[in-house]
Amino acid sequence: MKKIAIAMIILLAMPSNGLFFNFREKAVHFHINHETHVPPFLFWRWGERDVIIEYRDVVKNNDSVVANVTGYIAIPPSLPNQDIIDIEFETLPSKILQDEYGQSVACYEFKLKPKESVVLSWRVKARIYNIRYILLPFLVGDCIPPDIKEKYTADGEMYKIHDPYIQQIVKSVVANETNLLIKAIKLHDFVIQRLSYALDDRWDDAPTVLKRGNGSCSEYCFAYIALCRAAGIPAKYKGGSYLAETPPYNDSIFHRMVLIYMPNYGWVPVDMTFDEWILHHYAFGFHSNRFFALMTGGGASRYLNWTYNSHYESNAKLDVASMARWLEWKR
Repeated sequence: MKKIAIAMIILLAMPSNGLFFNFREKAVHFHINHETHVPPFLFWRWGERDVIIEYRDVVKNNDSVVANVTGYIAIPPSLPNQDIIDIEFETLPSKILQDEYGQSVACYEFKLKPKESVVLSWRVKARIYNIRYILLPFLVGDCIPPDIKEKYTADGEMYKIHDPYIQQIVKSVVANETNLLIKAIKLHDFVIQRLSYALDDRWDDAPTVLKRGNGSCSEYCFAYIALCRAAGIPAKYKGGSYLAETPPYNDSIFHRMVLIYMPNYGWVPVDMTFDEWILHHYAFGFHSNRFFALMTGGGASRYLNWTYNSHYESNAKLDVASMARWLEWKR
C-alpha cells in the first residue's frame, strides 16, 4: 500500500462566533468569543505568534457615470489555526451578512462620482499557530454528515466534476480504493505530478487547468477540489495572506489552499503549491503560522463570488486594489 505521509489532526468542531459591536470613535470593533475544544486524537499546535494585520481595499470609479456600489469584505474567522482577538473597521459597514458557507462579510453600500475613490479597511489582532495533524487510514471513518456531503460534493462552474475528463482521472487514479484518506492522497499526488505553478490574471476551471498542466494556487485548488468531490470526498477552500518576509510586509498576491473533510478528523488543510516547492507531502495536514485566513468557502458565494478577500458589484466600471499589510508577527 502506498506510504502515507504523516500529517496532523484538525479540530472537528469549529469555534462558535459571538459577534458584537463596540463603538470607539469612528472605528467598529468585532470581538470573537470562542470556546476551547479538545481534539479527539493526538494534536500538535505550536509556534504561536501574535499578529496585527491590516486589510485594505482602494475602490475607484473608472467610469464616466456615478457608480452605485455594493461591496463585500470577508471578516476573518476564528479557526483551529487562528484565534481572532479583535477586528477594527475604520468605516462602519452598512450591515453584516453571512453567506451559504457560513462566512461572515461586511457589506458596504455607497456611491462614487466618476474618478472618485474610497478606502475600506480593517485591522485585526489575532494569534496564529503551526498545526500538524496525524492522519492514519484506519482512524478515518466512512460516515459523512449529510449536510456536509450535499454542500461540499456539489458541482460548480470552476469544478465541472461531471466533465468526462475529470471522471476519467478519478476512475484511473482512485480505481477500487474505498478509504477516503488514501483516495485523497492519490488525487493529491496526481495533481502535484500533473501541474506546475504559473500565475496570471485569470482563473480557469478544473478541466482546463488539468489539461493545460499549470495554474495558480487558486487553480490548483479548483483542480483538487473537483477531483475530490467527483470521488465523493467533501472539499472546500480557505483563502488568506502568507507572510513571506519580516514585517512590515505588504501582500497583494494572497493565497488559497484546500480543506478536505475526513470523518473522525474534520476539515484537514492541504496546500499543494507548497508540496510542489518543498516536500511531496509537507503541507498535507500542515498549517503554517505564517498564514492568516481571511475566509473559508465552497464555491460561488452569494457575496464573495469566487474571490477570497472581497467582491464588489456596480453599474459602473470599478478598479479595486487589495492589500494585506502585516504590521506585527511576534512571540
